[in-house]
Amino acid sequence: MITGEQVYLPALQGGQSRITIEGSEFHHLIRVRRYDVGDEIWVVNGQGLGVLTCIESIEQESLVLKINQEVLERGEMARKITLVVANLKGDHLELVTEKATELGVQEIVPLLTDHTIKKGLNRDRLERIAIAAMKQSRRSRLPIIRNLTPFHSFVQQQLQGIHLFCYADDSSQSILEIDKIHVSEEIFIWIGPEGDWSKDEIDLASFSNYTFTGLGPRRLRAETAAIHAVGILSAILQDPS
Repeated sequence: MITGEQVYLPALQGGQSRITIEGSEFHHLIRVRRYDVGDEIWVVNGQGLGVLTCIESIEQESLVLKINQEVLERGEMARKITLVVANLKGDHLELVTEKATELGVQEIVPLLTDHTIKKGLNRDRLERIAIAAMKQSRRSRLPIIRNLTPFHSFVQQQLQGIHLFCYADDSSQSILEIDKIHVSEEIFIWIGPEGDWSKDEIDLASFSNYTFTGLGPRRLRAETAAIHAVGILSAILQDPS
């Protein structure tokens, strides 16, 4: 019996007894992975619902899955993490999207900052990368990827939660020493561009009472800082102690 594959089916709803798989997912499962009747497959809808199924029958261009178990929030953390990250040059934001999805981020907000070099954003490609990473990491929620948003516009939304404003400065508090992480319902991680935050952005973050956060003694590239920060936070939130 083959097990472990995960299929993304946005139309999946709770309470179903059987579902049909067609198209590219069918082709991958049957033609590429060589799944057969009786093999188990996880199906998720990207909104927190996962179901464990087994293949009941296989037709020429479709297969029928029998649902054996429903699991809510499979692979998810108890608190929502939003990564607010400057739009990065090259394919660096694609790397960040992939790894942040694997590590449990539920929302990604690409920022247009004062020092942002790359002004465009291929949101469709980022969403495809997030889907693949969600399936690979056995999550049940697909991160929401926002449109490119100006820094000042997002700050002005005054979203509730703890805002960890990552800034390489001696006055910044280590992310490992921030107690509010354990009690905040939503956590925002702010990562600046290759040229760092501007003075105006730093002043606005300070005025907004964001928590200036350090990631260690080394100077990190923007994409490294994003992945490192999310990884630390993911480990903190999943530590039962």
